[in-house]
Amino acid sequence: MLLIITPPFWPKMPPMGIGYLQAFLAKNNIDCDILDLNNIFYNLSSPELKKSWLVSCNTPLEENIFDLLQKNHPEEFKKLLGQILQYGTVGLSFFKSNINSTLKLARLLRSRNKNIKIIFGGPEIARQFFKTSGRFTKGIKSLADFIVAGEGEKSLLSYIKKPPLKNKTALFSELGNLDKLPFPVYKGLDMNSYPRKNSLSILFSRGCIRKCDFCSERLLYKKFRLRPVESVIEEIKHHKSRNKIEYFIFHDSLINGNLKKLEELCDKIIENFGSIKWEAQIAIRNDMSQVLLEKIKKSGCYNLFIGLESGCDRTLKKMNKGFTIKDALSFFKKLNGAGIFFGVSIIIGYPSETESDFMESLNFIIKNKSTIPKIEQINPFVYYDGINAKKVGNKDSLKRLNIFIKTIKSHGFKYTNAFIGNLIEKTS
Repeated sequence: MLLIITPPFWPKMPPMGIGYLQAFLAKNNIDCDILDLNNIFYNLSSPELKKSWLVSCNTPLEENIFDLLQKNHPEEFKKLLGQILQYGTVGLSFFKSNINSTLKLARLLRSRNKNIKIIFGGPEIARQFFKTSGRFTKGIKSLADFIVAGEGEKSLLSYIKKPPLKNKTALFSELGNLDKLPFPVYKGLDMNSYPRKNSLSILFSRGCIRKCDFCSERLLYKKFRLRPVESVIEEIKHHKSRNKIEYFIFHDSLINGNLKKLEELCDKIIENFGSIKWEAQIAIRNDMSQVLLEKIKKSGCYNLFIGLESGCDRTLKKMNKGFTIKDALSFFKKLNGAGIFFGVSIIIGYPSETESDFMESLNFIIKNKSTIPKIEQINPFVYYDGINAKKVGNKDSLKRLNIFIKTIKSHGFKYTNAFIGNLIEKTS
């Protein structure tokens, strides 16, 4: 079996999702290879194309990259296609950015070999499930022998052991727990071929304990589950030793879903390594003790990403965030007290946000500049199929976004330029 990720996708580090699937199948005595076409063609591309590759929601590139790479690198493309066609079963990982190129590859494979088994999975398949009320599009259904929406390990293993005769979809079938889930070792990938050679994605948990109305990420999993701390430590040891990894980027929806386990993780990192360089996304929780925060710092955390989203209590309540601006400010001060650096994300133009709500949010940020080290991300509200928030556009979103950006710049805030308006579709 072969698992593939097509471009464009974030090219800086190995793709963790298919790495987990490969490791899980290997544990169940099933040989599975990985082919990272995104990495291969990114490395072959010109500096200009690489720069475009890193632009989020770059619609023209997403629509044309498959044909462009086929044209620019015909021999490499032909060689790789020949390799893929040697496999009896191919799994394709869909993301919002690569849905066009992945479907094009599936059509090409099907045209060359009608007997090849094609499996579709990945976050975009889950989004398509909600978008079509579970029916999926004709293009997806006609090309796939099997479609996996949600977590892939259990469904993929079941399909390989005994392909279903009729039902060609698996919907959100999850592992009961992650106690025996093996970590990715990326067998067959050249870890030195990735631009961030000393960095790696890592996972402590799946799912989320919060239910923010605007969040599509929480739709990917039904339950919140944690990996054993011992397994995370072994993964860190493996990649520090084998691949010289120095930076570990946790991709959990929130690193602090279970405070007892987070403290255990920090304790074990300190015990085994002294410290490692790590960052994560964290939820605002004022039940975190100062002792835990100090352990987070001591274990080597150099940055935390916080979904503040608004500095207005009315908007936060509409979002179902589960905290107030008073809670947020208290949490920020605790992080400052522990010496932990962090950045916050902001959503502009949430459905029903008034001009007064917007100004209250902006004024909260400006007033607390000394407490908030960085504005990490700013975007207008984006609707995703399946979320609880209403599919209602706010005509003032872009206007308010520009005001917000101009204001934080005038006040000298630190910000990440690549994450300002990065969820806005680029059309040219």
